[in-house]
Amino acid sequence: MHREVELAAAFLDLSRFSDRGFDEARYADLLARRCAGLLDVDAAGVLLTGAGGQLSAVAASAETVQLLQLVQLRFQDGPGIASFRTGIPVHAADLRAGTRWDTFRSATLNAGFSAVHALPLRLNEESLGSLTLFRRVPGELSHEDVKMGEALTAFATATLLAQRAVEKAETLAGQLQTALHTRIVIEQAKGILAERHGLGTEGAFELMRAYARHDRRRLDEVARAIIDRSPSVARLLGRAPESTAG
Repeated sequence: MHREVELAAAFLDLSRFSDRGFDEARYADLLARRCAGLLDVDAAGVLLTGAGGQLSAVAASAETVQLLQLVQLRFQDGPGIASFRTGIPVHAADLRAGTRWDTFRSATLNAGFSAVHALPLRLNEESLGSLTLFRRVPGELSHEDVKMGEALTAFATATLLAQRAVEKAETLAGQLQTALHTRIVIEQAKGILAERHGLGTEGAFELMRAYARHDRRRLDEVARAIIDRSPSVARLLGRAPESTAG
């Protein structure tokens, strides 16, 4: 019963994290520490993809594990790398008897760990990284530990994907808002030029665009200057339409 309470507390911590302001590295650190404390392992580390899809060692429950995660990244070889690429768990119950991951295996044994187990941070077809679990004593993880680890990583992956979707939507909304505001500014400037020179809106736009190109300025910058009646566009505001021909 005590372990069930700890598992519930771990899920509660992971679910409440976003209430305090979301940071992926801190969230991954919480996942690593919770798994290291809850499962029959001695340490844990998380590899996570960034904006460009490249893996980084973002969290570890111990400094030694952080160094081992960097070894995986440096040589692109190890259980965490393999689990991320395949999307399935990778288990090595006794590194002393293994032949995989030469550099990582040697470094891990030298650090005092004899077994490693990696679980993917994956939902449907989208992989975000992996969780690598380290044991000082050789041996398989129990079925219960594997299922608990998979449940925690699945929950964390869903949270990370949801947060990234929110951030992407917010970025897109900001870009659309900026584009809309720029369009409004340009339309206002076109109206001012059209009234000043007796032009249609298309003629006013061409006049403004030609001026921006000549002065090597952004169109929206020129438009704002027109609205503000800035001295920097005095020549444009005072120019007769026929003076732009040729």
